[in-house]
Amino acid sequence: MSKVKEWFANLWQGFVDWLVAIIIIILTWIKDLFLLIFELMLDGVVFIFELLTPPDFLAGGMDALVTALPPSVTYFLGQSGVAEGIAIYGAGVTFRLLRKLFTLGQW
Repeated sequence: MSKVKEWFANLWQGFVDWLVAIIIIILTWIKDLFLLIFELMLDGVVFIFELLTPPDFLAGGMDALVTALPPSVTYFLGQSGVAEGIAIYGAGVTFRLLRKLFTLGQW
């Protein structure tokens, strides 16, 4: 009688293992589906951004915009630390956007 119980226990354990494997496969498929949908949404955002054209005054880049300034204005901007201020501001904005991205807007 013990061998019959053991056989049924092994049969039941095999069925449970098979059922767990099927559930894991289904959950993996659902996760992959969500990732595929997310990837397609990001591809759509990239496509939209690629359609946008930059303004005419930025077509030559920031260097062309700065070189068009008079020398006195360039000297004043260099002495007042505007370049460092813009770099600090850019780092702050980047940190904020990354924080929002990685915490999904919760923090």
